[in-house]
Amino acid sequence: MSDKADLVSVVYDAINEIGKQKIRSDVISNIKIADEYIQRLFSRSSEQFSNKLDSNSLITMFEILLHFMLTACTIPSQRKVKISHLTVDLVIPNLHTLSRSPNDAILIQFIRSDKDMTTIDEILSILKLKTEDLNMWLITTLDLHGKGSTHVINLSGSKIDCSHIIRDIDTFLKERRDKSF
Repeated sequence: MSDKADLVSVVYDAINEIGKQKIRSDVISNIKIADEYIQRLFSRSSEQFSNKLDSNSLITMFEILLHFMLTACTIPSQRKVKISHLTVDLVIPNLHTLSRSPNDAILIQFIRSDKDMTTIDEILSILKLKTEDLNMWLITTLDLHGKGSTHVINLSGSKIDCSHIIRDIDTFLKERRDKSF
């Protein structure tokens, strides 16, 4: 496993090679480019580790990239949200929407182990929701057999199978006419 500080450093080195402002400018003018940038930055970053990252490091690297890209695209989100004694990794657009109108929010959780799936079940219980009541996106390297609406990181080489996530989030928010976007 790589140290999180090393992962952050490598990812931001890749971002800085292109330029934060260039990326922001590009994605604001055409949000579809964001997904291409995620793939490119993920590949470039994983190459720095000779494509030999463990699954936890891959998820952490994708999480870093997703947080950067959500900010660059000015997509509303809340990170590391506390619900009772549990932490939700990411809520789009915000916790208020999740609690008032769960169908109009996305809950994104980074699943690193089977224990994290128990956390998801506890969150659903606290919110008094069923899986089908919520737009739950689980980003993982595990085989979850279709639990929720799942975006999965594919461990084959340096490719990821989440290359459409920003476009999907953008479409989701536009369909719901989110006012914060």
